[in-house]
Amino acid sequence: MKKFLVALLVFCATAVSAHACDIKFTLQDSKGKTVSPAKVKVGEEYVLVVRFETTHGNCGIAVENTKFKLDGIKVEKAADWEDQGNEVYIRKIRIKITDNKKDTSSLVVVRECGRGGALASFILKK
Repeated sequence: MKKFLVALLVFCATAVSAHACDIKFTLQDSKGKTVSPAKVKVGEEYVLVVRFETTHGNCGIAVENTKFKLDGIKVEKAADWEDQGNEVYIRKIRIKITDNKKDTSSLVVVRECGRGGALASFILKK
């Protein structure tokens, strides 16, 4: 029974760590102050900071192959990915909120790979 529990614990730990990427978002105003995504205005510009971290190491997919899908957001300018070390990358994207006739705008980040990849959504409420 003890061996079974140890094997089950190892299996569960492996399943939990199988998610390949961690993606986080921070929204900033033009002065670099963090802004709540719960209240943005059409026509306003913001800086969206995307933080990407591989959780499995030695990812075979280059960070530049990360895809972005936009709805109600226009990219005004996007910096290159900055390598922060330890498989962490930061990208700053200047965005403008457009009128998409919806209550929300969104940016979806997609990374496709054989290790689970990543799909992360950033929703902005107008």
